Amino acid sequence: MSGSATWIDKLIGRDVKHSPGDPCADGMGDCVEVRDNASDFIDGEVSSGLTTRIRHHLGLCADCDPWFTSLAQTVGLVRQIP
Repeated sequence: MSGSATWIDKLIGRDVKHSPGDPCADGMGDCVEVRDNASDFIDGEVSSGLTTRIRHHLGLCADCDPWFTSLAQTVGLVRQIP
């Protein structure tokens, strides 16, 4: 890989870049960890430690929170399909 984000990275949000001093750089779970584990988190299949880190990060990160909310709503809609 050349160092630039691929289309799949952009699709799932792995290309998020924050400015220095952004609160999500606080060491309590980063954007990649949140996005890589989002599906398992929604399904309740992550450890309590990871759950804590994800919830904390979502409370701080202005990029991940709406991304995650959209994903969770989409999963909810798909689950309603008969």
